[in-house]
Amino acid sequence: MHKTDISRYGNSKGKNKNFKGKHIRIFASILKIFWRLILSWSIISILTGIIVLASLIIYKSTILGDDIALNIKNYKMSLTSFIYVNDEKGNPQEYQKVHNLENRIWVDFKDIPLNMKNAIIAIEDKRFYEHHGIDIIRTLGATLNVLKGSKSYGGSTLTQQLIKNITEDSQVSLTRKIREILRATELEKKYSKDEILELYLNIVNFGGGCKGVQTAAQLYFEKDIQNCSLAQCACIAAITQNPTAHNPLYHPQNNKERRETVLAEMLAQNKISNDEYNEAIKESQNMNFSEKAKKEKDSSSKNVRNWYVEALVRDIVADLCEKYHIGKSVAENMIYTQGFKIYSAMDLKAQEFAENAIKDGNIMPKDPNMEIGYIMMDYNGRILASLGSRKVKTGNLLYDRANVAKRQPGSTIKPISAYAPIVDLGVYNYSSLIPDEPLQVSSGNGTKNWPVNWYKSYKGKVTLQWAIEKSANAPVAQVVKLLTPLKSYEFLTQKLGITSLDSNDATSLAALATGGTHVGITPREMTAAFQIFGSGGKYTKPFTYFYVTDQNGKVILDNRKQKSIEAVSPATATIMNRLLRNVIIGPEGTGRAANIPNWNIIGKTGTTSNGLDHWFIGGSPYCIAGIWTGYDNPKRIKDNAAAIRIWKYIMTKYLDGKPVIDYSYDPNIVMEKYCKSTGLLANSGCTNTAIGYYSPSNIPGHCTSHYGSHRSLESSVHSEPDENLSPSEENSDNSQNSSENSEESQDEQPIEE
Repeated sequence: MHKTDISRYGNSKGKNKNFKGKHIRIFASILKIFWRLILSWSIISILTGIIVLASLIIYKSTILGDDIALNIKNYKMSLTSFIYVNDEKGNPQEYQKVHNLENRIWVDFKDIPLNMKNAIIAIEDKRFYEHHGIDIIRTLGATLNVLKGSKSYGGSTLTQQLIKNITEDSQVSLTRKIREILRATELEKKYSKDEILELYLNIVNFGGGCKGVQTAAQLYFEKDIQNCSLAQCACIAAITQNPTAHNPLYHPQNNKERRETVLAEMLAQNKISNDEYNEAIKESQNMNFSEKAKKEKDSSSKNVRNWYVEALVRDIVADLCEKYHIGKSVAENMIYTQGFKIYSAMDLKAQEFAENAIKDGNIMPKDPNMEIGYIMMDYNGRILASLGSRKVKTGNLLYDRANVAKRQPGSTIKPISAYAPIVDLGVYNYSSLIPDEPLQVSSGNGTKNWPVNWYKSYKGKVTLQWAIEKSANAPVAQVVKLLTPLKSYEFLTQKLGITSLDSNDATSLAALATGGTHVGITPREMTAAFQIFGSGGKYTKPFTYFYVTDQNGKVILDNRKQKSIEAVSPATATIMNRLLRNVIIGPEGTGRAANIPNWNIIGKTGTTSNGLDHWFIGGSPYCIAGIWTGYDNPKRIKDNAAAIRIWKYIMTKYLDGKPVIDYSYDPNIVMEKYCKSTGLLANSGCTNTAIGYYSPSNIPGHCTSHYGSHRSLESSVHSEPDENLSPSEENSDNSQNSSENSEESQDEQPIEE
């Protein structure tokens, strides 16, 4: 072999070695990545398991132990609930009974035919008598569907389906699935299989408004369930998968296919014989149904609830749903059937005065189509009276314009969106000067002056006190711009419980300065926000009941220890109280017609663009009340005095005979004489003066001192105003009261006594 051949051979061997080494390194790298993935997955799995386990423990200890929806005994009886109202001495007296309105007739387990029981088990959960509430294999498959983002879980056992029907907990999430599993296993521990099946067959939706097999049999076949044939039982069982699509009256072919599947499953599971199957299939081919339609009971046959009780029931339903993770109809049924004792917060006299007002032709608007929404509450959130309409109530579940309807609030928003927060920050005081000048806002390809004052002019510099009394638009727009719409929005939503504002409002000058909100606000929320001006600055969520107990006296809902939020300081509350007093007694006051002799009345008027809505929210030392007047289909209001007229009538009646008291003011507030032209403390040379109310930390200088009586914004507000912010969002087609001139929000005019 030549030397060169030896060299070539040797080089070839080295290359082969390098080639193998390279592959080994690649393999090692892949292996390393693989193990890292396994390790990461293991750590994530362990952490997830710990979180899930902790969540299960917390849920089981806090929610499951008090799961009133899972008490089967409550469903086997239809107990009347009672509403109690305090008499004049504060003692609860029975006021009204609440009856069951649901189309459900309970039938005992022994009276349900075996074919009906077997039909449900065969099609819904063939291993029902073998598992303990969950089918592991089917549940894992359902959980996988959730993780994949599927909207349909599948795989639920009959017990789990029962849980969903009982609670109507329909949230599409892994948390809901875990909650359902826990509830199912808990139910299986408490009750026998026969009890669970009995409950299922009595409460599940069988279409046509029927809850339970007895009403289903009566509707579809005009007979009791114990007299139904095998084919008829299969027909009823076929409905549960989709009560609408499988309703035999409206979708007979769908039901036929499904009920024959039920029969096939019963045969395959040896629950019926071949002869029984063939006979049932023969009947199924030509099944006859009742033509009787489910009719709603005439509302006149029901106990008509007044507007207050209607709101009370709505509040309890919402609170039950939130606390116990159940659906709305389930919560409603609990009120009607489970013997609750409901201790209402209604003031009988206040409600009586309110209801008398709508019967008085001299008080109500002459136009019968002009509507109202009225609500009264004390300064601790207790709702005393409520009216959802100007019409005498003749039915239940009617449209409530006090608690539900959302309308643009107009100028009533100014004290809570602008003046209260700016005073609380110390940026302005009682008599600070504000520019009564328009802003330059975007408009098409250019800019325009906005807003226009209702008095069609601009005054230059005006005091904050005058701006509120006069309900001027330009000064409040200047304040919100300085404060920034976002901070105004945050104050309303985070401190004053207003929930109906949306992201459009968060950047809108029109919404937060002049009340041109995107959707609107309810009289209930607006009135509750004004609490702070008579409560020392504290906001309490309004409530219609003190507490609710179950049939055994156990408290299940409780409002007696409501937590208050300090929305503004006591000093700010006092200053704003005195500012709102001037709306009632000041020479420029737009609410002078609301004054009640010998009483310290405060308030604020509000009118939306083109006069579509009129508001008045006013308070006495005993309570605050708010009223909206307008049309369900908005149009210009001709009776622009109706809101104050109705408010004054009810408040006067309510205060009559009560000891005259005053608000609790901050004792640190300083009363000083100020010069109206400068907003500064008056000196001996000032001739045009008034009394102002000031926080010790924000007293203006004297007229001889340097001009300017407010701290710089930068020291209190940390974000810059948006120079290009336009109020034109209010003109959106989605706005309830939008109009071509809606940015010129106030048509406000003083109403003379």
